[in-house]
Amino acid sequence: MKRDFALRIDSLLGGVRSSLDAIVEYMRHHIPSGDLSDEEFKKCVHFVGKSMHGTIEFSNELYRLFPDITPDELKGDPPKSK
Repeated sequence: MKRDFALRIDSLLGGVRSSLDAIVEYMRHHIPSGDLSDEEFKKCVHFVGKSMHGTIEFSNELYRLFPDITPDELKGDPPKSK
């Protein structure tokens, strides 16, 4: 796999995670209206969570292959200056 290809895949995975988050928020806002019960919400969120986990594991594998594409917020603390 080439680095730029991995970077593009990771970007698309980020979009998938955003969409999954939007699905959860949409469902959460429809519990009070009766469109979705608390139990149905919990069941659905379980499946969304498994999907989210899969995208994170995929991204982590890409970061392992190409450490330089790891987002700064996921990197460890920078070394302290002496």
